[in-house]
Amino acid sequence: MTDICTVVAIFTPKPEFEQDVRDVLYRVTPLVHEETGCEFYSMNRDVEGRFIHIEAWTTRQDWIDHMEQPTVKEILAGVEGKLQKEVEVYELYNVPTGTSGKGSLAAAAV
Repeated sequence: MTDICTVVAIFTPKPEFEQDVRDVLYRVTPLVHEETGCEFYSMNRDVEGRFIHIEAWTTRQDWIDHMEQPTVKEILAGVEGKLQKEVEVYELYNVPTGTSGKGSLAAAAV
């Protein structure tokens, strides 16, 4: 297991607010890249229209600190009332497999 804290955050916008949710996430994502401990913070969109952030933080404490930053407050304010359900957040710790580094999301990003 690694110390890198990997997080998956899933935003499921109401269809009429998909662009609004995209815009706030798109605007704030580069600001998160500057936060202490941010290894990567990648915005993705799936075929169902959900926005999925895949994040890696040097430590769990860095992620906890991120959750108190103005960027998170801006995201939450920007998506308020525009989601079909609460943001789904999953905190993960890799169990490396294989020998080439392809078995670790955090190692692949370095």
